[in-house]
This record gives sequence, C-alpha cells and structure tokens, in this order.
Amino acid sequence: MVKHRLSTLEAVGMALALVPMLACSRETGLRFTPESPSAGSEVTVSYSPSETLAGETELVLRGTYRTAGAEAEPISIRNMRPGSGGTFTTRFTLPEGAVYAAFVVEDVSGQRLDANGGRLFDLLIQGADGTPLYHALLGRADEFEDRNLLTSLEALQRAMELYPDSLYGWGRLRSLESRAMGSSSSDSLFARHQKNFAAIHERYRDRTTLPLATVEAIFDYADEVDTEEAYWQARVDETVGSFSWSQSVAIPILNQWITDRVAEPLEAAETALEAFERFWPEAERGQMSTFALDMAIESKNLEAVDLWVERNLGPGGWIDFVVGEKLALIPERRDRALEIAREEFEQTNAIRPLGRTVDEHAQWLALERAVLLKRYARLLSQYASAEEALAVVEEATAQSASPDLYEALGELKLGQGDIEGAARAYAVVASDPNTPRNRADSLAGLVGHTPDSPEWGALLETARAETLALVLSQAEAWTPAASHVTDATGERHALADLTAGKPTVLVFWARWCGPCIEKIPDVVRLQETLGTLGAQVLSIAWRDPPGPDMDAFIEEHGIDYPVYHDLVDSATDAFGVFAIQTNFVIDAEGRVRFARSELVDIARQVEALMR
Repeated sequence: MVKHRLSTLEAVGMALALVPMLACSRETGLRFTPESPSAGSEVTVSYSPSETLAGETELVLRGTYRTAGAEAEPISIRNMRPGSGGTFTTRFTLPEGAVYAAFVVEDVSGQRLDANGGRLFDLLIQGADGTPLYHALLGRADEFEDRNLLTSLEALQRAMELYPDSLYGWGRLRSLESRAMGSSSSDSLFARHQKNFAAIHERYRDRTTLPLATVEAIFDYADEVDTEEAYWQARVDETVGSFSWSQSVAIPILNQWITDRVAEPLEAAETALEAFERFWPEAERGQMSTFALDMAIESKNLEAVDLWVERNLGPGGWIDFVVGEKLALIPERRDRALEIAREEFEQTNAIRPLGRTVDEHAQWLALERAVLLKRYARLLSQYASAEEALAVVEEATAQSASPDLYEALGELKLGQGDIEGAARAYAVVASDPNTPRNRADSLAGLVGHTPDSPEWGALLETARAETLALVLSQAEAWTPAASHVTDATGERHALADLTAGKPTVLVFWARWCGPCIEKIPDVVRLQETLGTLGAQVLSIAWRDPPGPDMDAFIEEHGIDYPVYHDLVDSATDAFGVFAIQTNFVIDAEGRVRFARSELVDIARQVEALMR
C-alpha cells in the first residue's frame, strides 16, 4: 500500500541514493562476520545496543531467510548475551540455499526492538566476484515491497543492472517504477524501457521453442511498455498446456467448464477434473486447486471430493477454512467439514513479521480472527449444534454488524425461547438498508411486534445507531496506487476517474470463478440499494476479456452495473487482490474505507460513510 508519492524523478533519485544496499553498516551497531557469507556458512554477530535496548541483560536476534523464489522462513538463532564492553554476541548457520536474510534485534518480551530505522539488518548472498546474486536482490525487493517501496525499487534496479538477461525482472521493475513514481508514457524511463524491450523482442521473437516462463515474462514486459502485446499474448496461448499448473493453464479449463456446464453439468465437471488431474503433479495448493474441488463437488463424485479435499489441505491458512466451507455443501461430509473448520479457526500460529512487536502482532491476529469468526459462525449456525453455534455467533456479532449473522442469532435465540434477545437481533437485520421492507416487517412479527409499533421503532433506532457506530469504528483510510482498466471497446480508463465524486463499491470477479457467478444476483440487488444512497457499483473482470461472449454473459445474467476489465493486473496489483471475488468500498475522495468486504456488509458500510 503506497501512501506517499514523490512528484519528480529527481526527488526519487535522491531518496534512492540515501538508501544503502546493505543495512548492516557501522552506524547501526550490528556486525555480521563474515560480512558476505555463503549459504550454509556460520555467521558470527556482534551488536552494540541502541538506546531503545540499553540496559538489557539478554537480547533476541530474530531473522528470516529466503531461497530463490520462496517465501520468508525463520532462522533458528540463540539469544545474544553481553560480553566485554557490553557488546552482545551470538552465532547462527545460514540455511542451505539461502540467498537473502533479514534481521531485527528485540528484548526478550518482543515489545521493544531495533529494526535499523525500518531498514532491517540484512545479508545478501554474493557470488565469487563479490556481486550480489540475482535472487538475493529479488529477495530484498520482495522483503521491502510492502515495507518501503523505494527500497524495493532500488534493489530491483540493481538486479537488472547486473542481470539484464533475467527477463522476469524487467516487467516487475517497470511496474514498481510506476507505483513508486507515478511515471507515465511521457517520461524518459518509459522511453528507455521501450528501447530495451525492442531489443528483447528482436532477440526472442523468431525462436520457435521457448519455456512458458520466458514467454510470460516477455509478455508481462510488453504489457508494461504497451508494445507488441498481441504478439506475445499469442505466444503465451501457443505455449500454454505443456509446462506448469498456472493460471494460464487453468483458466482455459475453467472457461470450457463454464460453457459446457449449462447443458451437461455432471459431464462438464468430470471432464474438467480429468484436465486438472493431468497437471496435478506440478500443481500448487491454492486458488486453482480449490476450483478443482468445486468441480468435484458439482460432479457428486465423493471419491473425487475426498481426493481434492486432501490435496487442498496444508499447513493452515485460509485455504483450509475455504475447503471446510465447500465440503459442508455435501451432507455426507459435513462432520469432516466442521472438523476442518474448527481446526483452522483454532490455529493462531502465524509467524510474527520482522519489525512487529508481540502486542502489535496480537492485535493483527485478533483482526484476522474476527474476519474468520464471521464465516465460522455462519457455518456453525447452519450445521453444528445450537449450543456450539450460539456461543460463536454471539462472539461474532459483538465484532460485526453483518445482517446474516444477526439473523442467525435471532433464529438461535428464538429456538431457546429468548424472545427479547431475538427481537434485538432481528432489529439489526430489519434496520439494514439492504433488507426489503416486507422482510423487515415479517421479522417484527416473528417476535410479537407490529411494524409500526413504538416499541419496534425504538428497537430499530437503537439497532441502527449501535451498528453504524460499530461499522465506522472499523473503517480504514488509504489511497491505492494509480491503476487503469479497459472498457468493452478496449479503451483504457484511469480507475480514479471512474470512481471520483461518489462512494463506489469495486467488485473484482471473473466468469471463470464459479462463486463469483453465484453472487451476481446479490450484486445486482446491491446496486439497486446503493442507488438510493447515492453510491455506485463498478465491477472489474480480472483476466477476463471483453467480446461477444462477455456481452452475451452480461445480458444472460442481468448485469446492470458497469463492467470493466483488468487484463494486465493493474487494478488488482494496486488493491492487493490475490483472490476473487473481492470487494472494496471507496469514498468520494478515492480512499479505500473498507477492504475485502462481504456483500452482505456493504450496504451498511456505505450508509455509515454517507452519514
């Protein structure tokens, strides 16, 4: 998330000049010996405490390392103890395969730390000639992309200076430059990239056999410089299908499934599963494999369902919980679904990032758990015992004003004979702007009130005031990076221009996303509700192009809100979208106020902003 944008390239150049490549200079008080270790070697550390950590008798050096293309993993390091002169020391072995490592120093409670002014202390593995390895520089760029975009950019610039034939880095470099500096097609950097791309295009265009990764890297760069995109897109299409389980492989399978399932849903699901099966040895646990689970469920083949459930389960994370939610659709597997969901909900073992104190991490975990709690409560209210469900739903409604949660709470309260408690819960649902009037009136009748009674009116006013206050207390305020989308004719539009002047709900979706299609009627109803509040819905089809098929799909599904297209990940990158469907609520000034909202919550969020 970029909150500050420099106005000139000169200012950026000055800023970059001030950012050291290695954050373990003599000014920091921390030394690594050797200063440029190789993977697998032992490293000795000495540290002179900063003012923040002065007076401690024991300190912790927390570190993570990255191998080529991998996520950060923790390094096991003994605590540091003071020696002569008050200098703290320890040693550790750099894991085999490590190309980059980053560190912070903390007190033993994890509440006070020295993160080197936010730059961390880090090590880049170097080659025999003393030059940082390509993947070491990429590791640094990855580490800082969400911390300090300029530091990430500087590392990537250095990587491409040293390794210009590493094609993947060029498109990413251009993208980072645009995000960090707001550069456009009129700046000198863009002209330099166009010249560089022309040379790459000339070198590779006539090679008949290229790995998919190479073709995709060149296509990404072509898109960033608006040159030869059609040619390299065609090369990607030609190459897909023989190399990897990627979105490029999976999306054609999904598109075919969407087409075929209209006439023969069971046969279409079986055919798609066979196609996914061919790629499974190279598959990654993630969004694509959850689509395969969707198809297994639709095929009603329990053997296939069990197989894809186990393939999707892993070391925790949202995927496991999603698997539980999907599996609950099958009556014969609901016990297993609840077991998976309970295990995931109870896990709190997320690794604490470098630079975050123990208390800050606890707050972050609480927020993450609150999001998961809503989904867990819904699942239990549908399929678990009333006693277990009630405890979880009550906890969830204390943190969320979602009307479906309160409706579940009302039903559970009624089941226990608690009419007063049910009335309070139903009042929250009835006061939601997304609840039709006839539905609100029927809820009043369920708890013995008439819609126009003073008692019911008082309950509605109290519910509305309390829920709006809760919603506003959870609002954010950050400005996404500049991005663009295209319309049905292929014309580009700055997303900021499309959302300026009124609250906007952005819906990121695609036709190849089954759950997205199922939610279209809900989005249509949301658009109608928001119109009365002076807000709008704007949908962005991710990697789903315009054309006659899209036009027919829009008409068939009654989509009456604008549909734009993000074919090059411009908007999805700016908003940090990693899965769909994902929704954002933006205010009239273009700031994101609610991120990754559920459709059922959005009307209340917009109402809170308007008030």
